[in-house]
Amino acid sequence: MTEEIEDIIKVSSKGQVVIPREVRRKLGVKGGEKLLVLTRNGDILLRKTKELSLGDIAEKIEKVTSEKSIDVDKLVAEAVEWARKSK
Repeated sequence: MTEEIEDIIKVSSKGQVVIPREVRRKLGVKGGEKLLVLTRNGDILLRKTKELSLGDIAEKIEKVTSEKSIDVDKLVAEAVEWARKSK
């Protein structure tokens, strides 16, 4: 993986940044497209997202819930109970 300095940008008072036009063109980033915001060793990284299938999403949820010992059935039951109470 090679890193290249493309430009220096400024963070606005609202925490917003503008990705320079040439970088957007080079990487094919379009207006309205979602980007992942990652952190690594004190760095902020932006990564293009890819379309995920329902199976991909289910795998990611299963991985996180098993790693963190989250009881999905209990979580769903609590959500249903909350939704019923809020009617």
